[in-house]
Amino acid sequence: MNAPYTAIRKIFFTAATLLLIASPTLAGSLEPTGLQDGQLLQKNQAEFRIGFSYADDMRNQFQSEDRDRRVMEVPSLTLNLGLAERVEAQLQYSYLHLRENGQGDKWGSGDVTLGLKVRLWQESLRLPAIALRLATKLPNADNEDDFGTDEADIFIDALFTRNYPLFSLYVNAGVAILGDPRPGNDGQDDVWRYGVGVRIPVLQDTMDALISIEGMEGDDSVNNRGALRAGVQTQVGPFTWDLGGSIGYVSKSEDWSLRTGLTVPFDLPSDW
Repeated sequence: MNAPYTAIRKIFFTAATLLLIASPTLAGSLEPTGLQDGQLLQKNQAEFRIGFSYADDMRNQFQSEDRDRRVMEVPSLTLNLGLAERVEAQLQYSYLHLRENGQGDKWGSGDVTLGLKVRLWQESLRLPAIALRLATKLPNADNEDDFGTDEADIFIDALFTRNYPLFSLYVNAGVAILGDPRPGNDGQDDVWRYGVGVRIPVLQDTMDALISIEGMEGDDSVNNRGALRAGVQTQVGPFTWDLGGSIGYVSKSEDWSLRTGLTVPFDLPSDW
């Protein structure tokens, strides 16, 4: 078995056992990682993030050849809405700048992803916070220009969060159904998605460090991905600024990436 995946599985199951020990806090953004919190925004609370990112040699899904694909999100936009006590809505969109071998600079729309998080269990002494996330990536990005696959994808993830006095632990596990854009392939690739990470306070109420291991593995190895991500979050008045990067440990993942963004919290109307 591939050594990186063996190590990841050991880390994943070790983290799963740690989930069963509490010190509850409110939900929060886990940027600049790609993890999702098992806790939800409170009802009528919301947050908007504007971000920028660069990824070096990041292959498109179902792309077997290495085109030295370099992608910038300028910007990426995320909107999270606490619609009810047990429901959070999510909207993500990015506008892209693309460079790859043999082609000049290209600008174009990325994908829109619509998501819904549903609370299954509030964190207690015995169990972590547990939520289910259902999301759909709409086929907005042009496949011919290599901005995306121009296919709809579906994501189903279980999200777990356990808060300890000195750190918080996050585990994400789920599946994705990826539409296949290759000519003559009318099917799909079903992949397993995983993520394990921690948030560690560095300066009380001011700065947190975040570290995660994230990836996916499917029947078609062309879509196998894996990256180690790390970064910090800093409170700037009412706003949260995040900065981080990643290093890919699976051959078709990005070589490295940088990511930053500013999250603005706000309240929804009470009669929303």
